[in-house]
Amino acid sequence: MEPLNWNALLKKLEAEAASALGERARAKKLKAEVEKLLAMAEAEAADSETLDRLDMLLMRLTEALKENVCANTKCPHYDKKCKMR
Repeated sequence: MEPLNWNALLKKLEAEAASALGERARAKKLKAEVEKLLAMAEAEAADSETLDRLDMLLMRLTEALKENVCANTKCPHYDKKCKMR
């Protein structure tokens, strides 16, 4: 089995993530893929730059998938986009 070219794969994933941030379904699918790749990279002891880029990509996708409405019933922005988050 040929080793992965992490740099090329990361460039592709980062470009895909940039275009998927407005689309919840694509971002969710991409997040699952990045999670698997991060686990694989950690198992293969990939270099720290690769791990950092995967981790940052995962954080951006996780942030993009957060709900934008406030769930705190005591907040004045309840059930709306919260300005305190």
